[in-house]
Amino acid sequence: CALAMAAIFGIALFLRVYFPYNNVFAGGWVNFQENDAWYHMRNVTNLVHHFPHLSLIDPYGLYPGGQLISGGPFIDLLLGFFVWVIGLGTPSRQVIETVGAYFPAILGALITIPVYFIGKELFSRKAGLLAAALIAILPGQFLWRSMLGFPDQHVAEVLFSSVAMLFLILAVKSSNEKELSFLSLWSRDWGNLRKPLIYSLLGGIILGCYLITWIGGVLFVFIIAVYAVVQYIMDHLRGRSTDYLCIIGVPLFLVALFITIPSLGTSAAATLQVQSLLIGILAFLAMSVLSSLLTSRNIKRAYYPLGLALLGGIGVGIFYLVDPSLFDSMMSKFSVFTPAGGMLTVAEVKGIS
Repeated sequence: CALAMAAIFGIALFLRVYFPYNNVFAGGWVNFQENDAWYHMRNVTNLVHHFPHLSLIDPYGLYPGGQLISGGPFIDLLLGFFVWVIGLGTPSRQVIETVGAYFPAILGALITIPVYFIGKELFSRKAGLLAAALIAILPGQFLWRSMLGFPDQHVAEVLFSSVAMLFLILAVKSSNEKELSFLSLWSRDWGNLRKPLIYSLLGGIILGCYLITWIGGVLFVFIIAVYAVVQYIMDHLRGRSTDYLCIIGVPLFLVALFITIPSLGTSAAATLQVQSLLIGILAFLAMSVLSSLLTSRNIKRAYYPLGLALLGGIGVGIFYLVDPSLFDSMMSKFSVFTPAGGMLTVAEVKGIS
């Protein structure tokens, strides 16, 4: 498997470097692809000359006074760090642009690794290898935005979300194997708690990195929350303990919350991310409390989904009354599933093409 994965990684990197090479490195300078790549490289160039201080204002963004940079800063900080290290603290223009050009291709090839492990954990090694091979050559926007000369945040979004999902899968599997319960916490059974909590904490770190890479990443939090609701219902209806979901879910969102809190107030999207993580933490706690309460009182299991629906309705109502504008902002994010008008001019929204 190691040799096969090395070959898949090599193929993925080759495809992303070889074919666009002459177009990117042409005429003694680096021809970055599309507008966003130039935008990010301008931020990175400013960063490495004032490391580790990242400018919050783009002087070219809006005439005449510039524009506040509201996008996720992590991709620029990460790329700038590697440029600064490779350039030994004083990187030349050639070093800055060369590292920037190769950065997305390397990240795109690295995605094959978490994809392999996701396939392996969910199905088998063969399935993991097949999944990694497919993602290595998958056409469309993903391949295009992970090519040489395209240092944008999109390839990092895919990498971080894939790794976060991998750690979540590992946390769920290991907690099931250890049969975790709240009793494990009260008794400080670190032998059984250690591995699931480590996976959960690592998942929270990567989820936090994802959210500060892409300000629209709140949808991924929603996907995790939907999984949690479905898993809670399935486990409760089968008479299984749901404690493990709370034990791994709360740390996952809590660590991500600590990472995203510093961005609170910088934009409406950042505020929405923090609010979503807080709601997610409360949801994990509420679903576990309800499950434990119904089980302890021998109430029919079928009432659990009804109880969740009632709690969810109450929660949505309270959220709307407390902050209707934020609620409307959160609901508007679902419009990504039905793009129209100007949104259809954005290449990322079109899907595979």
